[in-house]
Amino acid sequence: MPRRNREPVIGHSFEADNVAWPLRLIGKLVTLYIRLVERTSQVQVVGDGPMNQLQLDEQPFILLLWHGRNFQSVPMGRYFHRPIFALTSRSRDGAIIANIIKPFGFSAIQGSGTGAAAKKATNPRKRGAQAFRSMLKHLQAGHIVVATADVPPGPVFETGPGMVRLAAKSGAAIIPTGGCGKPEFPVFSTWDKLHLPLPFCQRAIVYGEPIYVAKDLDEDGLLEAQKRVDAAIAQAQADAAHMLGKKPLI
Repeated sequence: MPRRNREPVIGHSFEADNVAWPLRLIGKLVTLYIRLVERTSQVQVVGDGPMNQLQLDEQPFILLLWHGRNFQSVPMGRYFHRPIFALTSRSRDGAIIANIIKPFGFSAIQGSGTGAAAKKATNPRKRGAQAFRSMLKHLQAGHIVVATADVPPGPVFETGPGMVRLAAKSGAAIIPTGGCGKPEFPVFSTWDKLHLPLPFCQRAIVYGEPIYVAKDLDEDGLLEAQKRVDAAIAQAQADAAHMLGKKPLI
């Protein structure tokens, strides 16, 4: 069941509890849709043994998945018994997402970096540094952080440096995650190749082996770690697709 007394959203001008009622209504409708999909579908979960052992040992970890699989990931909150904190953007969309995920047991940390496709430096107003420190604090307390590996506006299916640096600094394991549905609806013209699972679908969730990033890596070492995470998430995603008889996107 969803946990009670979750931490408030960590944000500033776009806090989830303060968005206008039409945006809160959108969040509620999306939450109802996800519940409908969850309750009318069958799910297969593979590879969760190492992740569950980390929970039993009260060890922190960072669960990473591709951005376009957000909707497949939301019901995963029910599988965890440690506090879960999800990174969302410091924007109206991020505030809506924070409201969507709250009933599934997630607390939200609002803040983000900038993907390389934007060809510009990270905007300090996105409060990426503050979000990084907040995630680090929760990992040091033994909690779980959930985030997307690829960063808006892309490139898609490429892990950004922030989460790898977070793993190195915190010592927390990265759990590569893949999620797939059959049938699911591809939302065209989205940078992240978003797919929406449909009611009465079959779902598959695959957790890969934990990945640890050494604290003393130089820039080349961190880049190599990013590539390792890319490959592991791609493999988990491909395994989820194969379980349902589908071809992976990459």
